[in-house]
Amino acid sequence: MLRQARAEQTRSALIDAAAGQFARHGYAGATLARISQSAGVTSGALTFHFLTKEDLAHEVLRAGAAATSSALDEVQQLTTPGLAAVSRLTQLLAAFLQQDVRAHAAMRLAHECPGSQGAWEQAWRPALLHALELARAGGTTDAELADIELLVAYLLAGAEAQLRSGRPVSVVEHELGRLWRRAGAGFGARPEDGPDPCEHDRTPAPPRLRAPSRGDAARNEG
Repeated sequence: MLRQARAEQTRSALIDAAAGQFARHGYAGATLARISQSAGVTSGALTFHFLTKEDLAHEVLRAGAAATSSALDEVQQLTTPGLAAVSRLTQLLAAFLQQDVRAHAAMRLAHECPGSQGAWEQAWRPALLHALELARAGGTTDAELADIELLVAYLLAGAEAQLRSGRPVSVVEHELGRLWRRAGAGFGARPEDGPDPCEHDRTPAPPRLRAPSRGDAARNEG
């Protein structure tokens, strides 16, 4: 029993170490030697659990996808019609990518590891489908839903890039929320989707001055 527990501990340490390397260097840049060194185990111990780098990458992807799916339970519980659930989905994912190295690695591996296409999307797609149904209930058309789904993919890629560059996760979350409030007007969102926090910053444009007409001049002379 003790040996089995130690084996599970080693396996978990290897997955975490590999996730850190894959998230930082990508699939091509990560090496088994660096992963075993980061995990504090021998190369033999690594190959005992994972014969190849591809095997290890698929396990990291599986673990990251499972963790991501669980992190989105909050979205699945939302019931208010409109875009609020879609907005919350992108914010939660951005925060989770920063907090969980397995999730971050899974997102990157889905594009770089052979045979992994679609695995990352499957982790958050059920929550997205639920959010889209709430948007439909709020009056969003089918054509708009297709654009929203595309927008989610672009925003997630952009959020990941911003986080990788060092932008604080709280700032990324806030900016995603603001972008969805901006987009709400174009997607037929209801007022309850939230006010624009920047509205109070807008200064009304000064009234345009018109040139005096001849009638004005005559009245002034009179």
